[in-house]
Amino acid sequence: MERAARATLHWSLTYTGGLDPVVAADRQHEILSDLHEQAAWASEAGISQRAVARSMRARMLRGIPADLGWRRTQLTGEERATWSAPRVDGLLLAAVALIGIVQVAVGAFIAARQTRALLIGDISFIPNSAAITIALGSIALVATVLLWHRSTRHWGAALLAVTGVLIFAQSVESLYYLSATALLVINGVTWLEPAAYAIGFGVAIACLAGAAQWAKPVHLISATPTRKESR
Repeated sequence: MERAARATLHWSLTYTGGLDPVVAADRQHEILSDLHEQAAWASEAGISQRAVARSMRARMLRGIPADLGWRRTQLTGEERATWSAPRVDGLLLAAVALIGIVQVAVGAFIAARQTRALLIGDISFIPNSAAITIALGSIALVATVLLWHRSTRHWGAALLAVTGVLIFAQSVESLYYLSATALLVINGVTWLEPAAYAIGFGVAIACLAGAAQWAKPVHLISATPTRKESR
């Protein structure tokens, strides 16, 4: 914990360098007091020093954009928009929720195409890829619902990472059986399926980032009720 506190103090010395000595000293004292309050609160709450150290480092990293914005304000005297932790968290949630909605839509689209193909007699069976896509879309629906609750948000994001790896490539393969137009496109564009997997892996990385962010207990994201996120 001491090393994490020293790292935070060292960062405060770095970004306050060259500013008015009084302003810089006030900022550094604020950080020192902040760290002391967190350590005291964690001790009373029975939180391990290792967990507190992780929280200190995470808060320092999340606060870097706000710290740099504060420094810019001190140098220019102009208030500028900063990327605070709540704002970043909100944008990440919006991105992961959008990913979930897209996956649900993909599953629903393949389900509709499969139903239509069966009804008009274009196909008399359900391809494995279509069944997998529909199942993944159903799982994505559950995962998207889990995003709405803070306590289950990390599980939802983790599930969307798993479904995201597969659903786009499986949907492309499904359309090979369910759409004559898609069949022509797939045969003519050989890189389409690898591109779908690449998109899936990109989606998975974004979802895993969200899962890692939300897996942390709330009391470690904001260590004390009065602690300031922007130092």
